[in-house]
Amino acid sequence: MIKYITAPNLKSFKHGFFKRHGGVSEGIYDSLNCALSSLDKEENIIKNRKIISGSLSFDFEKLLIANQSHSNKVEIINEFKSNINCDAMISLSNKIILGVLTADCCPILVGHKKKYLSAVIHLGWKGLFNDILKNFSNKIKTLEIEASDLIFALGPCIGSKSFEVDANFEKKFMIKDELSKKFFVNVKNKIFFDLRGYAKLILINLGFSNIWCSSDDTYKKFSDFYSYRYSMHNKFDDYGRMLSVIKN
Repeated sequence: MIKYITAPNLKSFKHGFFKRHGGVSEGIYDSLNCALSSLDKEENIIKNRKIISGSLSFDFEKLLIANQSHSNKVEIINEFKSNINCDAMISLSNKIILGVLTADCCPILVGHKKKYLSAVIHLGWKGLFNDILKNFSNKIKTLEIEASDLIFALGPCIGSKSFEVDANFEKKFMIKDELSKKFFVNVKNKIFFDLRGYAKLILINLGFSNIWCSSDDTYKKFSDFYSYRYSMHNKFDDYGRMLSVIKN
């Protein structure tokens, strides 16, 4: 059965953070894998995307998913395009459904209180470190959008008790931003990083205030979510990705 999470602050938007259930993929991709970049059968992925489209009653042909590469690139979309290379999209059309793929990274869905504007952000540690959230904010400013009118929902991702990093990783972030220090925890000589918590702080410092965060940990809840780290730790050959979507 297909399952998805909705954010309470995005009630007026058709949206969902989809779990891994209810699709047609098999084996390590069981069952709602939506990533064409995986080694899963393309026909299964298309079927899975259509299942999600049907569950929210929108046109599959209008679902737009970028080619994600852990970049800090943000694109403004006025009309449906194919083959977009970026990790964040801002749509000014109510005829486009935006999608973002994740498997431990944090999917962010964004809506506007009054206007036809929706957005998605694929947020991994590389994008976070390389200022994708700041770049997103700068793009929003070019549209003369008030920060107070935007609604953010940060979905399921790897949790602060699962995202183990090394000392160089921690040092890199702390040199860039001292405020990141509170999001690193040392437990029994292991260092863990709170990706979602730090992302929320950055959004707040950028002037955004309407922010909801999921508490789900994709690593710990592998039966419900795809997890890159869980898959690699268990020596799987590949891994699936969840799809999160939003439409005005």
